[in-house]
Parts: sequence; C-alpha cells; structure tokens
Amino acid sequence: MRSRVVAVAAALVLALAACGGGGDEENAAAPAGDGFPVTIDHLFGSTEIKAKPERIVAIGGGDMESAIAIGAVPVAGADWFGFTETRSWVNDALGDRPAPKLVASFEPKFEEIAALKPDLILYVNSINDKLQYETFSGIAPTIAAPAGTKNVYGVPWQQQVELIAKATGRTADGAKVIADTEGLVAETAKANPGWAGKTISAGVFSADEFSAWLPSDPRMRLLTSLGFKTNPQIDALDNGDFYVKISQEQLEKLNADVIFLAAADQDGKVDPKVTSNPVYNNLATVKAGHAAYFGGAPVINSNSDSGQFSSAFSIGGPLGIKYITGKIAPVLNKALPAS
Repeated sequence: MRSRVVAVAAALVLALAACGGGGDEENAAAPAGDGFPVTIDHLFGSTEIKAKPERIVAIGGGDMESAIAIGAVPVAGADWFGFTETRSWVNDALGDRPAPKLVASFEPKFEEIAALKPDLILYVNSINDKLQYETFSGIAPTIAAPAGTKNVYGVPWQQQVELIAKATGRTADGAKVIADTEGLVAETAKANPGWAGKTISAGVFSADEFSAWLPSDPRMRLLTSLGFKTNPQIDALDNGDFYVKISQEQLEKLNADVIFLAAADQDGKVDPKVTSNPVYNNLATVKAGHAAYFGGAPVINSNSDSGQFSSAFSIGGPLGIKYITGKIAPVLNKALPAS
C-alpha cells in the first residue's frame, strides 16, 4: 500500500504543479473568516489555515460526523466502516443540508479527493500514517491527530471536536457541542448507578475470532465515561491499536463484571459460533448471565435498528453518543441490572 501511496503522491505533485499559480490567487482573494489565519499543532507538526474553510473533506473515523455536529458540513467524508449511505442518525443532524459525498477512508482514493478541490482535509482520528498525511497535505491543508497520540483511532472525541472546531472557525460551537454531549453522558450514568465501578470487557466476534477493544477505542471511552472500568487483563494486552485479538487460550481474560459483545444479527440472535463455543460459554461471566450482545459485523453496514445502534456506538462522537445514550441502557441492563 505504501508504494501505491508514493506513486499517487508523485502524480499529484505533478498535477498540482501543472495547475499553475491560480490556486494561490484564489486563496489570496478569498475573504478571511473570524480567527484566521490559524495554526493547528498536531502529530506531524503544524498546519496553517489561511481562511475559513468552505470545502472540507473528512477522512478520519468520526471526523465527518464531528464536523457536521458543529455545523461545518464537509463536501465529502468517510464513513468509518465504509457504508455507502449516510447513517440515519447522521441525517437527523444534517436536516435539510446536503449530505457529504462518501469517500474511502482505509484506502483513500487521492485522485478523487484532489478532484473535490478541498481547502481543508481532516485526518484527525486515523491510522496516523505519515505518508498518507503528507499526500493529503500535497492536496490541501491537512490536520492530523493531536501531538502525543499513541494508538491508531485513539483520539478522544472531545479533542477531535476541539481540533476540528478550531480549524473551521467554530470554537464556540465546538464548546457547546462538547458540553451538551457530556451532559447527556452524565445524565445516562446518573440514571444507571449500578454501572459505577463495574469492570467491562467489550469487543466483537467476527470472522470466527474474538477481539477486545482497548481503552483508547471510542466505545471503551464511552463505557468508562458511563461509569464502567476497563478490564485490567485486557488493558495489559495493549498493542498500540484500538483492539486486540483474543485467542481461545486467552478467552478467560474476558471475565469481568460484564461482557458486551458485538455478535448479534439484526434480530438480536447471537452468532451460533459464539453460543456453541465451549470455552467461551464456560467463562464465569457468561455462566452467570452477565453477557450482553448487540449487532455485529454483518449488520453494522445496514439500516436496521441493530445496524444503526452498532454504527452509532462504534463511530461515537457527539452524533453517535446522542443516538446511543437513549438506547444503550436496556441492552446493558439485561446483563447487569442497574441498582
């Protein structure tokens, strides 16, 4: 993949050079927005944004949804799971505004992105690939994850919103969205005091494998903000990613006060390969009935209720959290009733 990026980057440099200086003249003529120019410091250095962006392309996981939440609707953006339609919970926030064109995130099509003529690219909650960042920067000013970010897709949604708000001249909007969203989370936690201090293992069963999400994952960040604690046995497996595969021999590490697993179909039926797994079903947590299930990989890219729940929970951010806070309690409380 890296060799392809290099080749595309070289082609883009030539293409951009061939366009001449017209772009600079257009930028110079564009009226500066409030607070511009602004410099954004990030993982790969700093980026100057000369004027308020009008043609934003969002690449990172949840970048598009966070931008929409603060009113900076991109012309194009990536769905973290590659869904080809705008999620219903995203449409709710868009209202009558045009939905962004959906583009690829995991293997970006740089030529397609360049053709959109963006004036800002959001590469905030991403795989933190420097070569990808440099290629995007050859197209338009690009901002990446905050400096010090260690895990891929490991940017807390609050930092994601703050960074995007500063880059788009919507700092006040960002602050309000953060406050409102944190308020929803606090209300949900208060309504479910039985979650406080309980350890939770959360993850997915897909392609015949169990995986557990690490503390940096957006789903785990939400669960801990609701009062749960991460499972130290899973935390110890941190590999710099947002998840870790759990082998059959390691399944015992999933034991916690509750297991929350993406392994159900759109009707709520748990994958038979999970229910028939003798090692998993012998876990103390499972035997005690403290395992809860929600939509897994086969349904996340669907418009079913299960798919919308799973996608909102997984992508998170202000829009995902707003959708999920009213729906997550009944699912979790099947395994761990609130006291």
